[in-house]
Amino acid sequence: MKSSQILIFTDLDGSLLNHNNFEFREIKDFILNCIKNGIKIIPNTSKTKSEIQVFLDQLGHNLPFVVENGAAVHNLDLVHTNFKFKNNSLVFSRSVSEILTLFEKSIPVEFQKRCLFLKDMSSIEQTKILGLNKKYLPFALNRDYSMPLVFDGSKELVNEFTVLLKKIGMKLHEGGRIYNICDDCSKGKAMTTLIEKLKNEFNFNTHTIVIGDSPNDISMLNLSDQPCIIPLPNKKNLCYLNDKKIIRATQSAPQGWEEVVRASLKKINFQLQG
Repeated sequence: MKSSQILIFTDLDGSLLNHNNFEFREIKDFILNCIKNGIKIIPNTSKTKSEIQVFLDQLGHNLPFVVENGAAVHNLDLVHTNFKFKNNSLVFSRSVSEILTLFEKSIPVEFQKRCLFLKDMSSIEQTKILGLNKKYLPFALNRDYSMPLVFDGSKELVNEFTVLLKKIGMKLHEGGRIYNICDDCSKGKAMTTLIEKLKNEFNFNTHTIVIGDSPNDISMLNLSDQPCIIPLPNKKNLCYLNDKKIIRATQSAPQGWEEVVRASLKKINFQLQG
């Protein structure tokens, strides 16, 4: 298999980045070596464009990436040089202002009151919930397509709320720390769109490795050739997924990320050089 056919779609927080301090220094050289070997690494995350840019600056390498749970894909020319799209991006979502307007118009008030939006909290509360310091907090709150929140209610109420959102064409995504109200898009849909365009427009077949740790990663894990799950510290996550193809890391991020990538490449007999 050619290295250019291997696409790694990866969540960031808790999958590639350490769940507690968001570090990845221990595997930086390994990531860069994968890229050097021609493997395409595509962050597919609930993070904002600003947050991902911080990660790319730390990595010292530009990558294509999917933002805010499948809302948009950026740097498409890095997926394939012949991709020609306005602003080098594909957008699948309405704007956050349009989503908020629809939410306020269509969702019953009793459920609206249970939504504690991060944008309305103090910086101290925001920092505590997101686990970020004040330096990176503005990047996390600079959202174009989603509204992060804490939901005040039982799992049964969350399920009811999810149904209400679905009726108006929106979704509730559950991440490792918060919920996000988004348009009807997902990490899996964004990934599938890219793969289909590569196949239909350029006759380019791919082998997809997907790495995640949270419920909002399931849509892309289910659509991958090789799904991989990273354990969260002191938490049993995604244990109910029982696909026999799944590779489960024995370590948390970032070391677990390298562990599953090496195991995935070994399964297809791909040897990293260098």
